[in-house]
Parts: sequence; C-alpha cells; structure tokens
Amino acid sequence: MTDRYRGIFVSDLDGTLLRNGRISDGDLRAFRGLRDQGIMRVIATGRSLYSARACLADDFPADYLILSTGNQIVNWPTQEVMRSSFMTGREVQDICRFLSGLGLSFMVHDEFPHSHRFEYHRGHGNVADFDRRLAMYADHGRENTGSREMRAASQIVAIVDGNDAAMHDRVSRELGNHSVIRATSPLDGQSVWIEIFAADVSKASGIMHLVDHHDLHGAPSAAIGNDHNDRDMLELVQMSFKVADAFLDNEGKYITTPENSDAVAFAIAHYMERFHAGMTEA
Repeated sequence: MTDRYRGIFVSDLDGTLLRNGRISDGDLRAFRGLRDQGIMRVIATGRSLYSARACLADDFPADYLILSTGNQIVNWPTQEVMRSSFMTGREVQDICRFLSGLGLSFMVHDEFPHSHRFEYHRGHGNVADFDRRLAMYADHGRENTGSREMRAASQIVAIVDGNDAAMHDRVSRELGNHSVIRATSPLDGQSVWIEIFAADVSKASGIMHLVDHHDLHGAPSAAIGNDHNDRDMLELVQMSFKVADAFLDNEGKYITTPENSDAVAFAIAHYMERFHAGMTEA
C-alpha cells in the first residue's frame, strides 16, 4: 500500500471544510475526487474521535483523520489507530498545579479512546466559554475535588477570554517540554483555548507520520485551514491555503480562498492544477 498515493491533501474541519454545521456538496465532491488522482485525503482536526464521528459519516471520503490536533491518527475506513500520545499522571499533576496557580479554568481529558471525557477545574474568574463547553459536554465531564492523584491524560485545555491571548505565550514558555497550541474557540469564535499535549504533538507532526509511513517524502502536498492551530501544518506543506474569514493573520504566503466559495474545492482545484503541471518541492 505504500506506493498507492502520489500526493497528500489535508483539510482542517471546523471553519474550513465544516462550515455552519455542514459540508458543501462542492467541497465533498472535490474531496472524494482526489481518490481517483491517487491523492491521500486527510482531515486534521482539533476534535476527538467521538466528536468527529458526530459530524462525519462512516463512509466520508477520507483516508486518515488526524485527531485532537495531532494527538491521534486513525485510518478512517478501517478505524485502525496508528498513533496515540498521552501525558503521564505526574506530568498532568505538575501542569494542573501550574495552571491552578495562574487561576485558570481548564479541563483534563482522559486517555484515548475516551478522550471526550474530562475532569474540570474552575479558576478564579468566570469564563463564559468554559461554561459553554462544560454545558455542551455535561454528560462527559466531572468536577475535580482534589481528593486523588491525577491519572494519565490525552490533553489539557485551558480556556481564557479573547482579550487575554497573551496567556498562551506565558503557558507555552513555562511548559516548554510539552506541545502548547493556541486555538480559537469554535463555540464563540473569540475565546482562546490553550491546548496542552505531550511533546511533539501537532497537526504537522501527524502529517509527517503519514508521510513517513507511506514514503511520501517530496510528494506534492497541500493543506487548508483557518486557525492558529493550523499554522504548523500550513508551514509544512508545499501549497498552503486559508479560508477568507480565517483567524490567521493575513500573510501573503497563504493563498486565500474567495469569500462565499467552496473553499476546499477551490484549494483542491489549484493543488491539482499544480500537481499536473509538475509541482516541485518548495
């Protein structure tokens, strides 16, 4: 199977392929059509497997899902788990102590495959988006009482108001031995989620795992995204696209899709044009 693919195309999910709760017919057709061209189709999302299954049909035309911002990789047709990372109980305890010292509200997610379940800790102030996420996943959350040691975890998510974006930089500096990734809340489009993982977890590292596994080094690659947690994968690939209303800075190195368009289909059309023209490694 290692010689099956001739290239790789990666799409973020929320705010990119999935917009206003649906995937457009044009984007779906374009994504499905990549198979006939020998292109690996990858979804790279911050969602857990549980959450991804809620919006993607079993027969959705993807070859792989990079889940939880790179923490897991799943072969979508077979549901085989190719990679999964976690933080030890000792690491989790140390991180929780640090975040509590900052007065932050955060959630500690269980190990995969139960990473949609979490234990939550309330900070000093009220954060509306924290309460919003807690209410949305109330059936899967439990409050920490401080009465036991922490277990291993897949990730920790601290939520701060959008006007406190600098907190991500502080947490990232202090937790340099871990992967600390900024994401914009998909719930209110403003709050900042500070996602903490084991070292080297990212969408880009998930892509590289697939490149290594299928020996696609130097093969034509492209990705499209809309948020800060997509930046590393956009820097990795040869062709980088962002949707018109992206949270990313308006940097010229990203090709911006037209407004009110099938953004993923637009990116795929440009990628395939370059692919057939003999796209060279950037």
